[in-house]
Amino acid sequence: MRARAILTIIATFAAMGAAMSGAAGFEGADLERLRRTGLCPACDLSGADLSGTSLARTNLIESSLGPLDLSGADLSHAILRAAPLQRASLSGANLRQARLERADLRRADLRGADLTGADLRQVDLTAARLDAATLSRADLEGARLTGARLAEARLDGAKLHTATLLRASLSGADLSGASLRGAFLSETDLRGTKLARADLSGADLSSALGLTQFQLNAACGDETTRLPPDFTVPPCD
Repeated sequence: MRARAILTIIATFAAMGAAMSGAAGFEGADLERLRRTGLCPACDLSGADLSGTSLARTNLIESSLGPLDLSGADLSHAILRAAPLQRASLSGANLRQARLERADLRRADLRGADLTGADLRQVDLTAARLDAATLSRADLEGARLTGARLAEARLDGAKLHTATLLRASLSGADLSGASLRGAFLSETDLRGTKLARADLSGADLSSALGLTQFQLNAACGDETTRLPPDFTVPPCD
């Protein structure tokens, strides 16, 4: 019995060593290849700590990602189409001009991230945290932002056509010059949101929270824009 117990302990330590070796292999060879070539076919990065790593212009379409730490990482111009990034930490990350269309970013942490000009078409940002993030001129057409937090975020010039912002928080956000054609903003918190030159044509703001006539006076819409009772919006030119 004692010999069997000893063998079990040895096998356990061997398995632990193999797991550690595999992790080290990723941190070394795979990561170096990713940095050098921009490609890492079928890489499994799930749970990896890549905080502060430079992955600019890399292609991670085929990789297994999941809830990994990319806080402060440089992912500018990276290709992450349909990437599984749910619950990932991307706070303070550089995602300028990144390709993230159809990516799964549910409950991801993107606070303070720079997504200037990023392609976020049909991305799922349900319950994601984007407080103080920069999404200037980003394309969020068809994006799902239900329950997302975008307090103090910059969305100036962003495209939010048909985006779903149900119960999202946009308090203090800058939507100057943004296009929200056909967007759904039911129960969306718009307290202090800047709407100067924002196009609200076809948007549904009928149950938006904190909306004022003063905000709407600086925006524009059309006959299909849905507003709370007694509110009006100037027509778009």
